[in-house]
Amino acid sequence: MKRESVEYYRLRERDECEAALNATCEQARKAHAQLAGAYARLIELHELEQLGALPPGKVTSMSEALHEREETAYGGHHEPVPDPGPRSR
Repeated sequence: MKRESVEYYRLRERDECEAALNATCEQARKAHAQLAGAYARLIELHELEQLGALPPGKVTSMSEALHEREETAYGGHHEPVPDPGPRSR
């Protein structure tokens, strides 16, 4: 990962944390918090690779292997997710 990408992810994490704090509903707070967490994990993975604690490309290769497998939540053929119908307010 390039340094510019890491800095971008750090900025996005901060922005998503701020958005979570300023969100007007619980769903928005949760979504922004999840995005902030995802950016934080990307940064953490990069830092682990930089320290040599995680081989470069390991996470990518694990992800690709999961997507290539049949009958998993990440890969193979799945039944379509049913439409929950109209939302009630």
